Amino acid sequence: MKLVSTSLLAAALALPLIAGPAIADSKEHHAAVKLCKQRYKNAVRGAKYLKHHDREARIEAAKQERERCIALAPK
Repeated sequence: MKLVSTSLLAAALALPLIAGPAIADSKEHHAAVKLCKQRYKNAVRGAKYLKHHDREARIEAAKQERERCIALAPK
């Protein structure tokens, strides 16, 4: 019984040490993805006043940049 309670106590104390960095990483990832999406949104807004072909090219480039940005975001 003492062994079980000791192991449960050790697991309970170790859990915040394991989960802490994971939460920080997810916050960094969320912030990076948010920034990528905002940049894409701004690029689409800026392309609104371009002619048809230029607008499509700018939006396509923005999509590729957003995908690359999200792929490079910290996990």
